[in-house]
Amino acid sequence: MSLRTPYGTHSATRAWPLAAEGFTAIELMAVVAIVAVLATLAAPSFADMIRTQRVKAATNDLVAALVFARNEAVKRNTVVTVSRQGSSWSDGWTISYDDGGTKTPRAHPALTQMTVTTTVTSVAFAGGGRADTNANFTIDSVPQSAGVTVRCVEIALDGTPRSWTERGGNHSCADD
Repeated sequence: MSLRTPYGTHSATRAWPLAAEGFTAIELMAVVAIVAVLATLAAPSFADMIRTQRVKAATNDLVAALVFARNEAVKRNTVVTVSRQGSSWSDGWTISYDDGGTKTPRAHPALTQMTVTTTVTSVAFAGGGRADTNANFTIDSVPQSAGVTVRCVEIALDGTPRSWTERGGNHSCADD
């Protein structure tokens, strides 16, 4: 029995010729070399992306702590203080209030490979939610990199924190 195809007549008992399967060693080495070059080119920008995400996460944690402290001050109608641990805000911070003895409902651990620059050691929120001082925080990665986005946090006297991305490119929120 024969099979008619547009390319000719073939025997039904004869299988089509099979193509070789797999890769040659040269093809495999070429693909590995291309992947290595692309990975080498992508690694620096990937590291900057990770640092930027860490800065963003630390900023969000600080803003969340400030909002929590302000809400607790209003809810309890007492002074709630957010203060740094150790010698820098990079060492972490605690939220505390006096309720017949000092309580610390929340503590944030130290930040790794980041700096938090500010002139204040603590921010206290009164029972009405107002802050005792204006405060500006600059959150940056260590080491500094041009590819890392610096974040800024400001607390006005009304007690509302706000954050934004530093626009000057000089790793300082003082001029924004």
